Amino acid sequence: MEIISEERLKNFLRQEKTFIEIVRKFNIPFNLNHQLTNQISNLIENFVVFKTPEGKYYAPKFLKTTSGIFRATNSAFGFVEDKENPIQKNNVFIPGRFTASALEGDEVKINIYADRFKSDQVFGIVTKIIQRNNKFLIGKAFKNGKYWDFEPVNFKGGFLFRWNTTDDLINDNYYKVKIIDYQKNTLKISIIQKIGHKSEPFLYVKIPIIESEVSNKFSADVLEEAEKIEKEITNIEKNRTDLRDELVITIDGEDTKDFDDAISVKKTNEGNFLLKVHIADVAHYVKQDSPIDVEAQRRGTSIYLPHTVIPMLPEELSNGICSLKPNVDRFTITMESLINKRGENLSIKIYPSVINSKWRLTYKDVNNFFNGKSSFNDTNLEKMLKTAQELNTILSLFKKNQGYIDLAIDEIKIILDEQGFTESLKLKSRGTSEELIENFMIRANENVSEFLTKRKIPILYRVHNKPDPEKIMIFNQILKALGVKNTLKLNSNSREFARKIDEIKTKNNDNFLKYSILRTMQKAIYSTENIGHFGLAANFYSHFTSPIRRYPDLILHRIIRFFIFEKNKNFDFFNEILTKNSYLTTELEQKAFNLERKIVNIKKTEYVKKLIGQTFNAQITSIIKSGFFVEINGLFDAMLSNKSLPNNENDPYQLTEDGFCIYNSRRRFKLGEFIDIKIESVNVWEGKISAILA
Repeated sequence: MEIISEERLKNFLRQEKTFIEIVRKFNIPFNLNHQLTNQISNLIENFVVFKTPEGKYYAPKFLKTTSGIFRATNSAFGFVEDKENPIQKNNVFIPGRFTASALEGDEVKINIYADRFKSDQVFGIVTKIIQRNNKFLIGKAFKNGKYWDFEPVNFKGGFLFRWNTTDDLINDNYYKVKIIDYQKNTLKISIIQKIGHKSEPFLYVKIPIIESEVSNKFSADVLEEAEKIEKEITNIEKNRTDLRDELVITIDGEDTKDFDDAISVKKTNEGNFLLKVHIADVAHYVKQDSPIDVEAQRRGTSIYLPHTVIPMLPEELSNGICSLKPNVDRFTITMESLINKRGENLSIKIYPSVINSKWRLTYKDVNNFFNGKSSFNDTNLEKMLKTAQELNTILSLFKKNQGYIDLAIDEIKIILDEQGFTESLKLKSRGTSEELIENFMIRANENVSEFLTKRKIPILYRVHNKPDPEKIMIFNQILKALGVKNTLKLNSNSREFARKIDEIKTKNNDNFLKYSILRTMQKAIYSTENIGHFGLAANFYSHFTSPIRRYPDLILHRIIRFFIFEKNKNFDFFNEILTKNSYLTTELEQKAFNLERKIVNIKKTEYVKKLIGQTFNAQITSIIKSGFFVEINGLFDAMLSNKSLPNNENDPYQLTEDGFCIYNSRRRFKLGEFIDIKIESVNVWEGKISAILA
């Protein structure tokens, strides 16, 4: 029986009230207090009314019920992605006391309510755990008095942990454990894998790798198949063009082991350029649906980390028979293009070949040669490099005129000491040799894509849509806030976009603006539908040049072999494969990117730990309600919280409507501004750095 109508009670409880205040408001006689208590308890059980830790009651405005995947944090709270609106990625905040013992990855049902204090925000409560998806946890085992306890690394919740056995536990060691029983707030766990002690240099990076379920180890059947593959070429098919007597070279980084591309360049008597790009013929060795192929498809890509590589293919292939090492015969697929002085293709050929690379060159060595700092003492090699440099200049100008968007953002190189800890961070600029190889590979990818498309052969495209007009508007607002007059048209084509960006870069050539430009861009993805590549100003673009480390390239090699070399006509066979892999490979690429970024941030933070207390001049790159982010020397980012800013308690900082400035009555901080900061603390696990004003 209702003592007070539910609607009247809810309206009164929009603000927190004590039980006495409810009684007085509705004139409840003493003898009905028990019934009122029962009514409120019933509303609490049905998630209509909530009780604060201080014993007060409130009824936030209910908005809707939905379901989604629970994402845990290193604090007690979490987030749930609203399944009904996944495109906008509306992550609903779940306060710690409303997670209902949900674990990372669990599918949950939630109620969403309007926030009591901020009208434009919402919060959610988990009302039901639909499915337990998280069967494993990673964390630290430690002695808590007489008992063994467990501390997960990726969330903090109100859980008790009970080990099925403690015989093999080592204090402060990290383990992967299996949840063998869920009992409300108690989880029974057993050891699956010992990871390492908290003092180990690679512990921080081991854990994200294990969480991502990737490994540099291969299963027994994959290794068995790889072992059977020939180590050297003994039999050359008749249809392969023999290029072993030609001057073919590779140009790569000093640490590179998997050489999947080689080049040769000649100038013809007519003044044209004959470019040959030779790519490792991985499809010759990795057959469709073989154990190696199934595993390569599952991985999707090689993952490059500061301390190691997690390869897509076993080492017997990636660093062995498929790698275009010097002075050994290797099977390749060659893209041959005759290019005129304007950078236009006069002809394109694709054919199976066999090469013998004569030189394994590094970017550094070739840049030194181009800059006149060194010589190779080989007339033929130096002549070819100069020809390649001349062609590179032509291709660069051609792409620029087409609208190629070249941001030229410096790469960050992480230097590790002998133990594996981060020793230093360095900016690595792109030289002429890096640009040359990039231009040759882009031209090869374009040519192969166009060649196959014009023959109506189904392929996987690498597509990049034009920027969202809304993001261009935001970028234009940033430019105006910085006092830059140059703005972009909302529907600019590649050429207009590139020209305007070159103007901006010339006057404001800093990483902040480059990254702001990058944020206006959409993500490149794989697709069976060709919409072109906006960033590269390419009408046709597919990935062809890296089959050792990217599965889409391997698919394209199979298509070339199937339709061009073997003259098959069965399109249906590949249509299904392409549709499936367009989504899968895009997803796996993003997963690899996220892991690479996470570990790079961890290794950066590991280094910055040594810089705590030091002062730097930093640029404000992003502003949010709770503070702002700064970039230090183009190497790492740090956050300054509003709470750390002077006079924030008495005179709180506010965000301007455009979000480009945070201010109070005494001081303001603007986007793009340079300020002096001091490193205050780091969280290596999360790869986060905190700073204060110097």
